[in-house]
Amino acid sequence: MSSSQASWWPLTVAALTFITLVGCDVPTGDPSPSINTDTEISTPLVQEKTFTFLGGPNSEFDPLIDTTSSDFDSLFEVESSNNDISVVQEIDNFDIGNLNEALDNATGSLTFDQKTLDETFIDLKKEGFTFAGEKQIEDLNVELQVSAKADIPVRGSRVAFRKSQNNYVELGPTTIEVQNITSSPTAPGGVFDSLRFTYPDIRVEPYGEDNQLVVDFVENPCGSGPCGSNGEYERDISTLGDGFRIDLEGARIYPDKPNIDENGTVTFKIGGQVNPDLTVKDDDKISFGASTSFDNFEIREIDVDEAKPFTVAVTPNENGGDINVANDNEVRTAAFDGFEGITDRVDGLKLADVSLTFQVETVNLASTDAQVYAAIQGTNETNQIYLRGTEDQNMSRGADRNVSPLPFSAAFTENGSRLPNDSLIKLGVGLGGASLGETERTSLVVDGDNSNVADFVNALPTEVRLAGQAEINTDGGGLQVRKPIALDANFSLNVPLRIRDRFVVRDTIDADLSDLNDLTDPEEDVNISTAELQFSYTNGLPLGADVKMVVVDAAGSVIETFNGGFDNDNFRIEPAAKDEDGAAAAPSSGTFVFTLGSTQEDLRALADGDQIRLAFNMDQAGSGGGSEAAARLRADDQLTLNRVRLEADASVQTGK
Repeated sequence: MSSSQASWWPLTVAALTFITLVGCDVPTGDPSPSINTDTEISTPLVQEKTFTFLGGPNSEFDPLIDTTSSDFDSLFEVESSNNDISVVQEIDNFDIGNLNEALDNATGSLTFDQKTLDETFIDLKKEGFTFAGEKQIEDLNVELQVSAKADIPVRGSRVAFRKSQNNYVELGPTTIEVQNITSSPTAPGGVFDSLRFTYPDIRVEPYGEDNQLVVDFVENPCGSGPCGSNGEYERDISTLGDGFRIDLEGARIYPDKPNIDENGTVTFKIGGQVNPDLTVKDDDKISFGASTSFDNFEIREIDVDEAKPFTVAVTPNENGGDINVANDNEVRTAAFDGFEGITDRVDGLKLADVSLTFQVETVNLASTDAQVYAAIQGTNETNQIYLRGTEDQNMSRGADRNVSPLPFSAAFTENGSRLPNDSLIKLGVGLGGASLGETERTSLVVDGDNSNVADFVNALPTEVRLAGQAEINTDGGGLQVRKPIALDANFSLNVPLRIRDRFVVRDTIDADLSDLNDLTDPEEDVNISTAELQFSYTNGLPLGADVKMVVVDAAGSVIETFNGGFDNDNFRIEPAAKDEDGAAAAPSSGTFVFTLGSTQEDLRALADGDQIRLAFNMDQAGSGGGSEAAARLRADDQLTLNRVRLEADASVQTGK
């Protein structure tokens, strides 16, 4: 640089510096520089969490429904060969008990009257004998073998017996008596050497024609009990005047009463040997009188050719009138254990193709039928519903369950209000092939064609109340009944898990959202372009789901709810394609995103998030595969959340 240049250069620099300072605002506050910083958060919260539809604590994957919990351990059953799921419920503890009154109702006032016999065997005067003084009767030309017959009246207007069919009445602890015995003439040695009472229509075991009830009065009886191969009884002839009394429990009477509305008879015979040493006068009559009757008459079993229809209470009827379903003393109750607490995990579960199998058990009712008319009420904590029968829409089957009208005067009521017939159900049981002494089990199907069973089961009742009456022998034909008579009913639900409508399943996942604190410092100016939770999934369930997300803090308090009404289609898991039977055929996959907010205020509370509660509103909408079948679920059907990630992008300006 020349000397002239050296002289003007400092002056030039000084002038430029002054101009620059005059043209700028010189900060008078914080001298720190202003910095813009791009901030990105990408935090994986879940890496491939897989749910199976059903499972337990030892399952490889978390179950949406834990079938080992107390809520579900008795509700679902899984077929080991293909993992098909069935909903299984059984009620087998109604304990209806005995129907012994049915026998009384069947026979009505069937009675066997007392019969008095007054018979003159020999009338010496009529036979023309004339002699002075006395003679021994053996010196007279008379037949000393004598006999007589009488008919004991059988009264009743409900049953008919045909001797050709060997119809009978079997007796309980009943006794037969012969009393009021008279004989003439009076003689020291007695009028008869022997006398036999025969009841050809009363038989003792083994009930053959040779096993008639016979009581012999003889000189040397065998004892007080039956003797002889056919069970004859013997009494001492010297005690003839005392008559006899014999226990007939287990004996059978074979009446001759072929018409229901007419009386019948049972035959009673007397025969014997007149004492040949009997001293008589020419005007004496050899006569005998006695009455025979049944005491403490009780029927244990009947086999009849015809019986009028009759009714019997299946459950207790305290006052003999109407049956009050609301009265615990007039119903039988049982529990649907598997439905207890189901709403704690699942809301709105509705099954498709529902049917119940009733099994009616009868003991000692045969050659007949029984029509059980019942009020079956399902209840839970909030609702009640009646299992209602309808005419069978399956015409080829004809298993009508509708009730119209009731065949008895007693009605079903609830707290004083009569239940309409369309709230009841009829269960018909044919017992033509049943045998006495054996338990007859009849299975009856109650399904959507003859009842409202789907609505009943889908109400998820936890208790079932049953009140019932039965009409027996509706066709008026033959009937066999024996005490003790029992009728019981149980029913079972065992159907593939096919879903009819929407239902909600809930689950909770851990989700630490504290990384959002990086964007919520009030000392920083943050421009948030993205803050979201990203979900990707693979769905092997034949059900789709709208998803609700609830963020909660470590104390379980709700911070914010997203898609609370399940009304945003953007938060949707698409269903797997279904095969023709409704099972999943091919999985679907996709993503959905929950936007968390765009301001620091939006994110500040969410940064305290500790868990995410997910609710899946499951349905069948949008399932592919061309199948219209109701979704059928298998235990190993899976829903996988391939990724749940917290993503945020923001520009943070500091030091301004």
